[in-house]
Amino acid sequence: MNQIIVTTPEELRAIVSETVSQTLAGLNHTQKDLPDNLTPDAAVEVLEQHGFLISKARLYKLTAKGEVPFRKYGNKLLFSRKELLSWADNLARRVNDKSDAALTIAKSAYRKLRGYGK
Repeated sequence: MNQIIVTTPEELRAIVSETVSQTLAGLNHTQKDLPDNLTPDAAVEVLEQHGFLISKARLYKLTAKGEVPFRKYGNKLLFSRKELLSWADNLARRVNDKSDAALTIAKSAYRKLRGYGK
């Protein structure tokens, strides 16, 4: 059977506040412990963890084209976690962005008007 616990609103706020603070401190602590420099394998894993699916081969191709931020340490490739996630986030466009939709409609209308008089 479930137990019923009676508490005051102040005690409940204190319990919730303490729990949230401990949870946030744990999250911030783990982010600081993560290394910023990543190998290609780790870079692919980090991107996948954040919802950006990419293969190691594709990452190498983008590196060869200079389209992804990277560094070289000797003959080894290194990727900055922060730069890599920022790069991936910038590539991901919002589908429902109204300014993009308005621009696309305006371009389409311009093409139609330009071709209408011919």
